[in-house]
This record gives sequence, structure tokens and C-alpha cells, in this order.
Amino acid sequence: MADDFKSLLGKSSGTNWGELAGSYFSKNNKKSNRSRNILLASLFMNATEARMQSNVMKNLEDLEDDRTIEKAKLAAQWKKRTDIETQYKDIQDQGALAYYEDQAEKAFQKENAENSKWANLTSGAIVKAKQDWKEQWADQKSLEVTNAYKGIDTSIQSVEEFSKDYNDYYKAQKRSYASPKNVSLVHNLFSKVGIGGKEAGKMDKATGNFVSTVEKERAEYDTRQIAINGYTQNQAKPFRKAALDKAKLEGMQLDDDDFNTLINQSTLGLSNSAENLSVIRAAKAQFKADGGTLTAALGAISSKELGYDMSVNMAKRNKAVAAYESAMPKPADGTPDELDLWEANRKKTIRTALGVSDLSEDSMLRARELYSIAFNTDPSLDQDEFVKKVLSEDIRKATGGVDVNELKGEIMVARAEDVIDAYGDNEPITMGRMKLTPITEDQLEIMSKRYKTLHTTLMKMPSIMKDGEINLDVLNQNIGVFKKGEQKIIRDYQRSTDMALQADIAFYAAEEVGNSILRSLDDKDPLGLNP
Repeated sequence: MADDFKSLLGKSSGTNWGELAGSYFSKNNKKSNRSRNILLASLFMNATEARMQSNVMKNLEDLEDDRTIEKAKLAAQWKKRTDIETQYKDIQDQGALAYYEDQAEKAFQKENAENSKWANLTSGAIVKAKQDWKEQWADQKSLEVTNAYKGIDTSIQSVEEFSKDYNDYYKAQKRSYASPKNVSLVHNLFSKVGIGGKEAGKMDKATGNFVSTVEKERAEYDTRQIAINGYTQNQAKPFRKAALDKAKLEGMQLDDDDFNTLINQSTLGLSNSAENLSVIRAAKAQFKADGGTLTAALGAISSKELGYDMSVNMAKRNKAVAAYESAMPKPADGTPDELDLWEANRKKTIRTALGVSDLSEDSMLRARELYSIAFNTDPSLDQDEFVKKVLSEDIRKATGGVDVNELKGEIMVARAEDVIDAYGDNEPITMGRMKLTPITEDQLEIMSKRYKTLHTTLMKMPSIMKDGEINLDVLNQNIGVFKKGEQKIIRDYQRSTDMALQADIAFYAAEEVGNSILRSLDDKDPLGLNP
């Protein structure tokens, strides 16, 4: 009997049921009704085998489709793996910052966009701060690659080795689908009673159940895929490094090159005139006297720039006023409302000429009030409370917080307009202050080259010099000895110096108001400025 089963199972899996049955019964030389009945049933059995073979073909086709997809996935995973290896080796060879230099630079510029003017200066302290920032950013990026690299089995050197687990599973599954039990009814029946059809595999020790080769290979492939996905699909946590601390930047020392860079970025760098160069020298002297820091540079440049702009804008102001008053003469017998409207339009014309037309009357009024308290000498005045009072209406209207920098800018602009307007109208107090303003050494030097006769006459005056400076008492008492044109030159020098001084005062007044607001915020907002 055993030999019979062996012979039968050795038949091709494509042999039909009738052939197998006929072979079996002929070998046993039994001519009976059972033989005829089985042969008669062969039509039914052949149909069953046809369906079995059709299912096998479908499964094999599906397996090939799956194989195509898996091969593509494995190829992508292998590329990702090799990319990680390459990145890791390059980072180790070059260093993190060198490898990510371009990306780190872009990240730095994006994060420090608001402070870009000074964050990209070339002084040692600022350069180091920028370098440290980029190194930390690059180190964080390289950590992502390092963590992924740790999951790689570096013993695998080829895509064939990389794909072996899947290929083993594929071959086992293919053999399983094409096994005799799946294409032959006889082989299927015999496999169910434990004759033939068993697949090689291992025993599951936990369950005591037989594990087929297919199951074994699939488990190994799934295990390998978990490891591969661990480094190919690793999603790094979003990383964003904060911008350079502005307060630390402001306290850093600058060299002359950086100061010159900042000068060239301002309106002071647009002209090489002797007057402008004199202003630049004054700004540089103030910068060094105030400690040579970024804050000192920004303060010196801002105030000198404002003072210089005042002098330049005087001509613009006077031209605009002349044009306005020519087109719209002041009403001689106008009502108070008419006079107010005329004056309001006149001021608007001046602001437009000065480029500050975007500020409303309310903004200008608020800025003037804030300026007035910065140097108030009344010891009974609580500065913080006054700031709160002035800003209270804005705070009630605001949907966001008070923009300190914008407020400081408004204060400086409002003061500049007031000074220019006062000089344009020859306001008595302003003109009196101008006459008490010294003439600087730089101005005297320029005078000696451009107005030699004036300079000679001035320096010949008895007692004209006092403590190394022009004696203003002597100058004012003897101003009449000069021609009208020469008097104008002298007064223009004094006006320019006074405007520079007023610009300094406006700058520091704005800083004081800004500091008052920041003190409020640092002290849990006693002024109620933070919405």
C-alpha cells in the first residue's frame, strides 16, 4: 500500500483525477462497480481540479504583483539607507557645520531677519555669536542622521543582501501555492491524512505548533521591515532655534569696520560732503565715548542721522510752506475755525514734505506729550504714571500690545518736526537757543577752507576764543561786523549743531519712554500696557 501511495504521489500535479484513479485500480487488478463509479465521477473531480489550478494561477499572479511593489519599496528603502550612510560619513569627515553650512546660513538669516542689520556684522563677538548659533543648529540636524544611522545593519553591503528576507519569503510562498496539494485533488486529500504535503519549517516552542516555511520567512521579513522602517521613516521632531538674543547683541563691542557698515546703511552714508563727514566723525566720537557697543553705535548714528536730516529737511520745509502760503494765503479776518483749518492744512503740508504724513494728529500729540515728560524736572511727577496716562486711550483702543519701537520712532519724528517748524517760523525761544549753541572744531575747520575771509575775521576778534572754543558772548556782541551772508553762515553752523543736539535729546527721550514701558512689563505690568 505504501508503494502504491508513493507511486500515486509521484505523479505530475497536472495529472487529472481519472488518470490517477485508473492507474490506482489497474494496479490492484480490481474490476468492480466501484471502479466504474469512480471513473464516472471523474468529470466532477476534473472540474474541481480545474478550479484548484485556476486558484493557484490567480494566487501566483497576485504574488508577482505584490513582488513588483515590494521590490520598488525595497529599492527606495535601500536608497534611503545608502543616503543616510553617505550623509553620516560626510558629516564625520567634514564636521556638522561644514556639511550643513548653506542650510545653517539660510536658517540663521530667516530666524534673525528682524535683527539682520547687526546680526551680520563682522566684529569678533558678533561673528562668534553667529557661529555658535549655526553650530548648534547644525549639530541638531546631524543628530537626526546619527540616530537614523544607529539603526542600520552595516554588515549588509549590497541590495541583494538587503532584499534576501523578502526573496526567501517570496520563494517559500511561491512553492506553497504551487505545491501538489493545491493543484491535485488526490494530493490534497492525502495531505489531510498526513501523507505528503508537509513543508519544511520549525516548531513554535511557545505553542507547540508546527510553523510552516512560509510563516517562518514572513515573520523574519516583517521583523527586518520593522528595523528598516525605524531609520527610513524616522520623523525628526520640528527643530527651531531662537534668534540671537537682542539684548546680548546690543551689549557686544564693535570695531571700526562694523561702525562704518552701520553708517553706510544710514542716510549719513549717502553723501561725502565736508558737512556730512563732520557729522560722521561726531557720531564716531560719540560711539566710542559711550562704550563702543552696538547700542552705542545705534544711538550715535540715529541721533546724528536725525540731526543731519533736520538740516537737510529745512529747505524742503521752507519750500513747501512758501508754496502753500502762496496758493492759500492766511485768512486775514478769518473765523477761529477757518484759522484752525488753515493751520492744520499747513502742518499737514509740512509733514508731507518731511515724509511723516503717515502720522496722525493724535499720534503726533501723543508723541509730543511723551517727549515732554522724559526730561521733566518736576520731582513730584511720577514718570511711569504719566506714561500710563498718556497711553491709556491707545491701550483701550488697541487690539494688541504697545509697539515700543514704533512709539520711540514717533517721538523722534514728532520732535524733529517741531524743531524744524520752530526754525522755519523763527520762533523766539528756538532762535535764542541757537545763538547760545557752540560752533564745533569741525565747523571751524570747514569754515577755514570754504570761507577763508569769514574765518580770518572771526579769529581776529579780541577774546574770541575761550577754553578752546568760540566765546559766544563775544560773537553775539560783535555779530554786526559780519556781512549778512556771513552772519547766515555762522548762524547756519549754530543751527546745525543745535539740531544735532535736539536730535540727541529726542533719541534719549524716546529711549527713556521705551524703558519706562519695559519697566512696566518687567514689573508685571503696573502700567497696564500689556493687553
